[in-house]
Amino acid sequence: MARTARRQKPVAPPPVQAAGDLVTIDGLEVAFPITGGLLNREVGRVHAVAGVSLSIRAGEILGLVGESGCGKTTLGRALLRLYEPTGGRVVFDSVDLTTLRPEELRRTRRHMQMVFQDPFSSLSPRMTVGNIIAEPMRAHGGADGPDMRARVLELLDLVGLTAEQAERYPHEFSGGQRQRIGIARALALNPRFVVFDEAVSALDVSIQAQILNLMLELRRDLDLTYLFISHDLSVVRHIADRVAVMYLGRVVELAPADVLFARAAHPYTRALLSAVPEADPLVEKQRRRTVLQGDVPNPSDPPSGCPFHTRCPHARESCAQAVQELVEIDDGHFVACHRWDEIDTDADLRVPAYSGGVE
Repeated sequence: MARTARRQKPVAPPPVQAAGDLVTIDGLEVAFPITGGLLNREVGRVHAVAGVSLSIRAGEILGLVGESGCGKTTLGRALLRLYEPTGGRVVFDSVDLTTLRPEELRRTRRHMQMVFQDPFSSLSPRMTVGNIIAEPMRAHGGADGPDMRARVLELLDLVGLTAEQAERYPHEFSGGQRQRIGIARALALNPRFVVFDEAVSALDVSIQAQILNLMLELRRDLDLTYLFISHDLSVVRHIADRVAVMYLGRVVELAPADVLFARAAHPYTRALLSAVPEADPLVEKQRRRTVLQGDVPNPSDPPSGCPFHTRCPHARESCAQAVQELVEIDDGHFVACHRWDEIDTDADLRVPAYSGGVE
């Protein structure tokens, strides 16, 4: 009797990355369940990231901007699988992170690190600075004994702190110094990719400049790649090579930094740029502003079609019927808008220069 052939499960195609790309995001989705009722069943979902596709080139700084709640932090954490994606793929150096088993993911994570927004709550108050920086090496089997101590002191010096400060606790440091400690911890395992989540937003302007200069020096000296998440457009303008703009879980515009700040094509991006205050009152009085009406839609019940059409001054009935994917309108300039070519991109929406003294 002939043996019946066993049905094989379909195999996903191997990850493919363009030359020069370190991280490739393909249709990434992250949704959080909403539970309720007597049995605490799922009654809905918050669509925090809704089908994001973009790439981060090796050695570049990609800025990610948008309003609070648009999904920036969720996207950054999903890239490292601190949040589990509910759809799509994240490919790091030709490895699909979404398919890795826990032990494989653990080995890969040493190449990807994160610096968190709050430099105080992200550091254990019960551990000395030396132990905080050494913890990744203990967890991943790095240096040990005298070698670990030497590495900790090397990292402290790298971020502008002294060897004596290794025995102190986080509460003994200023906010800028604590952020330097967070950066040192992130660099302990010699990563290739670092996510900075609002890493300077809680700092004074002068301290911001010091941290930004440090980041630029480390990127140059250690050949690092950054995803820099921020809501401060003037900071992003000066530190980022390219900028992605998010709205309601989607990337609506992606372009080189100088192009985006000179010729933004999406109405949401232009509204963000027009909202940045200008120190000169005469210039401020002459600038055109785009005042958006209404509130950001509920991500648990997003609108149909273009997610921005409920607040867009250029929206038409067709905008509510279909989602516009990113299309390339110029070399390296992508926009997701049905009517981008009808918007006056010659209006002066220049973002004021960053005043923090970034080199």
